[in-house]
Amino acid sequence: MSNAYRLSLPKGSLSGTLVLESSKSISNRALMIRSLCKTPFEIIGLSTSDDTTTMQAMLASDHDTLFSGHAGSSYRFMVARACLGEKEVTINASKQLQRRPIGPLVKALRKLGADITYLNKEGFPPLKVKPVKGLGEKVHEVTLQAGISSQYLTALLLIAPLLPNGLTVHLEGTPVSISYTHMTLTMLSYFGIQYTFEGDTITVQPGAYQAKDYAVEGDWSAASYFYSMAALAEKAEISIEGLRENSIQGDAVVKDIYSQFGVETEFTATGIKIRKVYLKEKIKEFRFDFSSCPDIAQTVMVTLGGLGIKGVLSGLQTLKIKETNRIHAMRTELARVKTILHEKEEDGTPLIIITGKSKWKDKGKFDTYDDHRMAMALTPFACIHQILIKDTDVVSKSYPDFWQDVAAIGMTFEKVKLK
Repeated sequence: MSNAYRLSLPKGSLSGTLVLESSKSISNRALMIRSLCKTPFEIIGLSTSDDTTTMQAMLASDHDTLFSGHAGSSYRFMVARACLGEKEVTINASKQLQRRPIGPLVKALRKLGADITYLNKEGFPPLKVKPVKGLGEKVHEVTLQAGISSQYLTALLLIAPLLPNGLTVHLEGTPVSISYTHMTLTMLSYFGIQYTFEGDTITVQPGAYQAKDYAVEGDWSAASYFYSMAALAEKAEISIEGLRENSIQGDAVVKDIYSQFGVETEFTATGIKIRKVYLKEKIKEFRFDFSSCPDIAQTVMVTLGGLGIKGVLSGLQTLKIKETNRIHAMRTELARVKTILHEKEEDGTPLIIITGKSKWKDKGKFDTYDDHRMAMALTPFACIHQILIKDTDVVSKSYPDFWQDVAAIGMTFEKVKLK
């Protein structure tokens, strides 16, 4: 049996105030830095997501075997962290995460002198990590394949200051999710670490992290779902607390994207207020490169379908190796409401094309593929038609209070038991 929610917006309008979930990306980086700092410090507003609680549990564990569950960033960060540990550990993961590659990170760590063994399939979790003395002493320069996941690079950068000579990383290929790399480097700087990023080379100087209390921002990725709801509802005025105007998150670009769909953003003392506004001229085609913000792409796809706007989206290669193949999953689910997703190439650039205004013949039943972002990205469809979302518990991976926050602004949901 699995939980499902039947969702709708009976009054057609959204209003209310919510305190947004904190960024798990920032939280996990802060936890890693604190674990490497000689003096403890306070992390204010730590995320309550599964990924972050998993990161906390692994860092605090004294067991020989650690379990990351579905948490990809937690797994990758912990592999690098374990290389600086004091004992041998096995780092295991869910079957879902065991299908996601780890090879480029392991290759780079091994070049630095790490002792890492694959316990199952070459290039994939689980791993056995034995700490070694003098990691990075003989070699302190690596080349990293940068076109698969920014989490490999972040894992290396977080331990880089603790290596005797620091670390130089040469990026091979076009980097993906580069905004997450900038997030990492900004946090390193906050904690007293010096670095340079010139061309395709990042150099982090050796040094000790300086203990300073750190306040975690609200999650702009999570905010994207409310922007999508505002765009699809008849009326919307929502206050979202916890977001910052000068954010270190690449997903903050969502405010600029949704201004094209008639959603206006006003910054307040505690966050933002978003409202739906009338546009004299509606766009007929939306083009955007999501290389720096792939996590909001599914949300935008749903918005495009709901509004009937053609989308030409690029920079989405990494979506095929996330919690699920998100391109395939979105193609399947959008097809249920007569919106078409197809792939093509234009001058050598892979594109995702979205066409067709969404139409319903039934209750709009959607699968989530054990993927938190599928569940949340599809929810805004309820602003224009009653829908049913299956396996709703998956949102806990990044946003445990999502359904409560959705209800707080006027959406209704009824729990349905599915066999």
